[in-house]
Amino acid sequence: DAGQCQLESWARHTRDGLEWTAVPACTVADTEWSLGLTRLPGQSAAQWAVGAKRVLVAPVQRRWGLAASASLGGTAHRPRSDAWNLTVPLTVALDAQDRVQLYLNLGWAHHAHVQGRTSGVGIDVALHRDWSLLAESARDADRQRSSQLGLRRVLWPGASVDLLAGQVHHQRTTRWLTLGLNLAAPP
Repeated sequence: DAGQCQLESWARHTRDGLEWTAVPACTVADTEWSLGLTRLPGQSAAQWAVGAKRVLVAPVQRRWGLAASASLGGTAHRPRSDAWNLTVPLTVALDAQDRVQLYLNLGWAHHAHVQGRTSGVGIDVALHRDWSLLAESARDADRQRSSQLGLRRVLWPGASVDLLAGQVHHQRTTRWLTLGLNLAAPP
């Protein structure tokens, strides 16, 4: 919503070590602006990404919502951007109570030596007032498909914790466990 701010953050444990990410975002002039910072295991420079997302059709107007987003990214050692992506996210409520949400993403990404189509599908199923089941599968510009499955626990309005397990398909050694914290500033 206009004037709202939030923080999405997570720690992801992989075979290579611990990855840390924080993405604060605020909505100004009908556009959500974000700055993401990621620290990958074994890399001395943090990665950054600046993003903008604009809602084209709000889900409150219909049983679905549509947005457009773009981001630029790079590393702290090279402040010049060497990666970008464009994405069109679609959200569809699958039931009258909005307890089951389907998320679809279609986009295009360009990173260092790779560019190509990206796609993703996810679902959020409210199991109880404070618990949700999360499932997601995505394909990146490298044509690698990954999936994750987990739970979300609402701590209080505007705060939740996620616990997810995932893996890159066809790479049994590329698995992860993610603990996420999501905070929204009160209106």
